[in-house]
Order: sequence, then C-alpha cells, then structure tokens
Amino acid sequence: MISPLFTTIVIVAGFIFVFLKMTSQTPENGIKGFLDRERKANNTLKQPLDDLSFVSVPLEQIPMPEPAVNLKCASLAEELRTLSGKKIVNLTGISNTDLKLSYGAANLPLLTEYDQNFTSLCKTIYDLGCEYKNAGLIEEAIATLNAGVNIGTDISGNYTDLAQMYAEKGLFVEIQRLINRADSIRSLTKNSTISKLQNILDEHTSSVIRLSDSEEPSSEPSGTSSGENHTPDSILPADILDILETVPYTQSDQK
Repeated sequence: MISPLFTTIVIVAGFIFVFLKMTSQTPENGIKGFLDRERKANNTLKQPLDDLSFVSVPLEQIPMPEPAVNLKCASLAEELRTLSGKKIVNLTGISNTDLKLSYGAANLPLLTEYDQNFTSLCKTIYDLGCEYKNAGLIEEAIATLNAGVNIGTDISGNYTDLAQMYAEKGLFVEIQRLINRADSIRSLTKNSTISKLQNILDEHTSSVIRLSDSEEPSSEPSGTSSGENHTPDSILPADILDILETVPYTQSDQK
C-alpha cells in the first residue's frame, strides 16, 4: 500500500516541476518577469498626475433627511461631507507595479491615499443605503445605492441589495441595467456580482412567467363584467415584457 506521505511528496514535486517549466518557458508570467517589471517600476521617475479621473462625492444624489433618521445615518452623512473635501480616484484592479510604471514610485503613497478615499466613499454610501433600507425608507435607499453604482463601486452588496429592491417593485429593466454596469467594474468580485444579479433577475422573471402561464383566458367578451373585473394590475407592465423577450445576458469576460 502506498504511503499517504509518499503520495503528498509526489504531488508537491509535480506542482513544483510544472511551475518551474511554466516560468522557464514564459518568463514574463513568472517570477523573473515580475521582478524585472518591479525593478523598472521602482526606477520610474515621478510623472504628472494630470490624466487621473478624480471622483466627486455625489452629495446631490444622496437623500439626507433633516433631522437624520438616526445617529448612524447622521454619522455617515457627515463622513460623506468630509470625503467631499478630499481627492478621490478609483484605482481598483490596478497593481502597485502598474501605478509606479505609469506615475513613478514617488507618487505611490499619494495614489494609495486617493484609492483608499475611494474605498471609504463606496463603503460609506453602501452603509448609508443599508441604514435607509433597514429603516423602511426604500426610495432613499434606492437613490443612495444608485449613487454608488454611478461612481463605479465594486461592493457586490451595493448591486445585489439594489437589485432585490428593484425586483420587489417589478422594475426588472433596472436589474438588467445593473448587470451592464457591473460588467464594467475592475474587481475580482465582478463575475460573482454579475452572476448574483442574473440569478435575481432569472428568479423573479421566472415567477412572472409561471404566473402568466397559470392564468386561464377569460371566456367573456371584452367589455362585459361578470364576477371580478380585470384591472390594469393584472396586465404585465411593458418593461417586464421587454426584459422577458431579451436574449439572456452573456458575460463577455468568461473563458
């Protein structure tokens, strides 16, 4: 009988062999390529930051009731006002090496600060939207979370919580919009977020289809009123019909 320890050693040795083979054949994707790029990045001189896309805090898009809903909302609103006085840049998905190559190693601390401000902004907006939702202020929650979408937040919950509220209101076209917006974010959670949004859309539109199929056509001629009258509420909204007829979303970056 083969010893488990022997099996483990063989597997580890196999991984090491494959790794060394890959790095020797494609040095740019291996350790040598990484070290070469990092060395070049560390020697890159300081560059202007003129081409950075600065993000503004969307205070005009975020409802802030007076007086505040609660102390947590008041604190989050104040944090947004503080962030509005800082420089904010979305550098999600861009490595430090790439930043140094583009703007010089000396600018990395400043760029890191700008990126951390963006992270704080996204989190504050999401937290405030959740507070509004928990307080039953759905319209305020939708507006706040939409502000997060508009600045390109990469917080998955910002998209999925908003999609759930849209689903409850029957606004399925808005969920498709969120899927399209999520497809443009630079984040490791991108595909997971899109998958969750698609599941929310599929789940609720499937329920609508089942409800529609279960309805028996009326045998009464149009304009008669025997028993219950049909109301506009029994007709599917045009936006639901549109979304049901669309081709299912395909993630462009899936391999």
